Amino acid sequence: MQVRDPIFPKSSVQSIVPFPLLTPPFADKTLFPTGFPADSHPVVVQTGYQNDIRMANLQIEALLGGNIYVPYTDRLKDGKTPFQYPVRNYIGGIDGQSQAYVMALIPSLVGTLEGTTIFVATFAPNNDAYAPIASNPNEFTAEVKQVIVPNPVSGPGVIPEAFDFDFVTARTSKYTPHTFHALVNQPQILNNGLCQRNLYYFNETFAAPAMRTGNVTLYGPTAGSVPQQLAGRYVKQEGYSASAETVGYNAETCASAAAKTDPKALQ
Repeated sequence: MQVRDPIFPKSSVQSIVPFPLLTPPFADKTLFPTGFPADSHPVVVQTGYQNDIRMANLQIEALLGGNIYVPYTDRLKDGKTPFQYPVRNYIGGIDGQSQAYVMALIPSLVGTLEGTTIFVATFAPNNDAYAPIASNPNEFTAEVKQVIVPNPVSGPGVIPEAFDFDFVTARTSKYTPHTFHALVNQPQILNNGLCQRNLYYFNETFAAPAMRTGNVTLYGPTAGSVPQQLAGRYVKQEGYSASAETVGYNAETCASAAAKTDPKALQ
């Protein structure tokens, strides 16, 4: 696994996105306090634990999710309205390793039918977004593996690594919470011609926000399913963790999704 420059060249990112890329507002000091390298483009990699998802009738109490996406994608081709282009979406259950990917099959199929291609995955930890390592409670890890051929009876089957994190709390950061709120709340482009708003609100008393720094490894198609253009180990990356209230909406036209995005979620 090669160690890559922590910045994604814009040409590499554009090669995996079927829409033009916008130039992000790098001069906006509330979003990019120290600017951003020229001829590069941000890529977001995230994991999350989704609790209270109201799927008790399917016996699903919670789900784990992992995503790789490209913000500031010009879906409307108007030169100004930002969207997320999903590179990979992963989902898994929490009810034991042998059942995690089985439970995830139902929402995975539903999501694919509704315009979001979702891959079933296993997660470590299996009951939270990330976990401290045994030797250092201030260092955290998270790992996502795509389930290609499950084999819960005699072995793990074919489950290659997709991506993983290793991080600590940052003493200083190049970004602000507002940066990440603005990135994660851009409407997502679906594969059926529509878009969707999934808004995260971080203004609750239990949000517990923290700026992070650490390493991210994206495993290429020889191991997982991440495009080769993004594969590599990226060191000294900047990140953010917090609890949020999520509000999802049905698919709609992309113009409508952009117009109805709540500005309060972007703050």
